[in-house]
Amino acid sequence: MRISSRFLCFIALAASMSFAQLAPEPQMADIPLMQDSTTNQPMKMDFSIPLTGISDPGILFSHFSKRPLLIYYFSPKCPHCQRHFPEMQDLMKEYEKDGLTGIAIGLGGGIKKNDIRLFIDQFHAVIPVFQDANGKFGPVYGTGYIPVVYLVQKDGTFYRYETLNEANMNHMRATLNKMFKK
Repeated sequence: MRISSRFLCFIALAASMSFAQLAPEPQMADIPLMQDSTTNQPMKMDFSIPLTGISDPGILFSHFSKRPLLIYYFSPKCPHCQRHFPEMQDLMKEYEKDGLTGIAIGLGGGIKKNDIRLFIDQFHAVIPVFQDANGKFGPVYGTGYIPVVYLVQKDGTFYRYETLNEANMNHMRATLNKMFKK
């Protein structure tokens, strides 16, 4: 039995089309705006929280209010934080031209400023880095785990990404694209 080359091409094309149809859609997490548990209204970031400027001691957290902001909350000694920081800093830089500002906030409580300075040097941080030295940020916005990323909108409402998996990153990018109409 002789099979024509045209028939083989048809089979190959049909097989590739069925595989293309089976390719999974990229996962996208459903992350709602953070809600105030007492009012069920969207929470707003409190820019009056006292944070200590590490990369620039004169900078205040309040300088970042009323603008799109991506916050990376981390510990300088956490392997997960170290692994994700370069990716998050690259994302911040990618959207910077569109109006996004990025900052990092290191944990307080037992973490020394020098630990954060070493992190800045080791991971070539070019974004402003703060420390939650008084332990005011973490109890209000933290999850008990790190790293955590907050995407703050101009009006102060925000999304909290408790893990940096593919689905959450896809949501973050989609939200940034919507914020900046990309």
